[in-house]
Amino acid sequence: MKLPPFRFLVTMLGVLLAVSSALAQEAAPGKQTLSLPMRDGAGLATDLFLPPDYSPQKYPERLPVIFICTPYDKNHEKPIDKWRDCFLTNGYAVAVQDMRGFYASASAGKGAPRRYDGYDTVEWLAQQPWCNGKVGMLGYSHLGAVQYETALTNPPHLACLIPAQAPGNYYTDSFYPPVFRKADMETILRGPLTARTRQLLNRRVRSRENPQIGAFNIPMIHSGGWYDFYKEGAIEMFRACQQHGGPAARGTQKLLLGPWGHGVLQEEDLGQPLRLPGGLAYPPNSKLDWEHEFWLPWFDHWLKGKETGVMEQPAVRYYLLGDVTNPHAPGNKWVEASDFPPPSTLTAYYPHADHTLRTELPAGTPASLQYQYDPRDPVPTVGRTNARLPVRGPFDQREVESRPDVLVFTTSELTAPLQIVGQIRVKLWAASDRTDTDFTAKLTDVYPDGRSMIFADGIVKGRYRNTYLKEEFLTPGQIHEFDLDLGYIALVLAPGHRLRLAISSSNFDRFDLNPNTGEPYGDHAVTRALLSQRLGVPPATSAPEYTAALVATNTIYLDADHPSQVLLPLVHAPL
Repeated sequence: MKLPPFRFLVTMLGVLLAVSSALAQEAAPGKQTLSLPMRDGAGLATDLFLPPDYSPQKYPERLPVIFICTPYDKNHEKPIDKWRDCFLTNGYAVAVQDMRGFYASASAGKGAPRRYDGYDTVEWLAQQPWCNGKVGMLGYSHLGAVQYETALTNPPHLACLIPAQAPGNYYTDSFYPPVFRKADMETILRGPLTARTRQLLNRRVRSRENPQIGAFNIPMIHSGGWYDFYKEGAIEMFRACQQHGGPAARGTQKLLLGPWGHGVLQEEDLGQPLRLPGGLAYPPNSKLDWEHEFWLPWFDHWLKGKETGVMEQPAVRYYLLGDVTNPHAPGNKWVEASDFPPPSTLTAYYPHADHTLRTELPAGTPASLQYQYDPRDPVPTVGRTNARLPVRGPFDQREVESRPDVLVFTTSELTAPLQIVGQIRVKLWAASDRTDTDFTAKLTDVYPDGRSMIFADGIVKGRYRNTYLKEEFLTPGQIHEFDLDLGYIALVLAPGHRLRLAISSSNFDRFDLNPNTGEPYGDHAVTRALLSQRLGVPPATSAPEYTAALVATNTIYLDADHPSQVLLPLVHAPL
């Protein structure tokens, strides 16, 4: 007789620990602080809440559990206190846990054992005599990423999830995105983690070869904001699990996309406009009553077996952005769909040498525009649609559009609404006098008063223009084709507005700087100095890894043989 595999023995040990602890756990209303046993012997600090009126007689069918795991301190009440009170008053138990290595769970250490912490906690909760055997999870950002991690281990009693503003994979935004987002994620991970570039690249390759989507076998509501750096992750995880997940995942996914940024608690102050620091204020209908519209119907269905109608509703609900100053303008409404993105017509808008942006193909006469990119004086990021927190939403870009290293192309005033829903791409024909440089693109909605409000941006690194699997340096002076991913959006530009494209080679500190030297990416003296200046913090005292920085002369080609273009997914559905 063969001995069971070691992993099976470890798993059984964890289950036995859970069962033994469950037998000893007495049910009591209110809050109990526990140390839940993990399979490696560590204990994780967990606050367990039962409804204040709990008794076996009051709840003969026992309680389902909402499990929240956080690295941000379980004793930091907001917004978890609001979530907790919602569920306690509606017949749920709630467990809030400090993640391994953080706060009250710091003594458990960090590292690989965390992989099965979610599994062990779910199974411990499910074994409690007051539990009905069903557990759900909830939370934003890292609290959402923990849900994806837990789902991959398939705890038998985990019934459903609501991951919000969360990545399916911290380095790539999801398990197999269509393009390589190395630049964005390196910016987010700037600091001590930049030394892990090669390790993260290897992880990216492994994720591509073994996406693990089939291991997700659970219903989920994925959600994100149009100004959230994880919106692509939410969309791509929804699509992947809906189509290619396990049997219990396929067809049971939901997706919600609204006009908020990362960390914006859009469920607060219902009835008031959603104000973003960049100056846009979306009408009150942009906010959702998450508790009653989504959380309770979802959990009541999957954890209590109630017929709430949630699974009869369309799989996708997204907010179509519009002009926030004109209440009669198209957009600023919720749209329901069976999938995302919806059917669209991919339409090219071509930048011309006269700085116009038109649907007409440029003439055959050779045409180009040129600028110099100096890493010591990069185009500054204005506003925060992505990158470091806080995400501040769209800002007026006119102050950077006037720089000599920014090429601006604008349409004439629109005479009809332009409805853009889906993934935006920019194709550039360009050359550089350096072996490596970056190219950036921004799209803005130009209001009648002249404000140029950003809604999408992206970057491509020259050495990774063809594949992230290997570096392919530029041949100085040679024309190359570059493909920029500007992500997903749902926006309608109103009549009287204009669409604008801005091309450059930097957008700092939204994206890290390219020194134009061809050296490996890493800790650079120029980046250090600019960050110190921008953030108002003292510069690091240790020696940087790299110090050289070169000015690049970059050329954008704009003729029929080299038709640089913006590819817009246009939707013609009634507004």
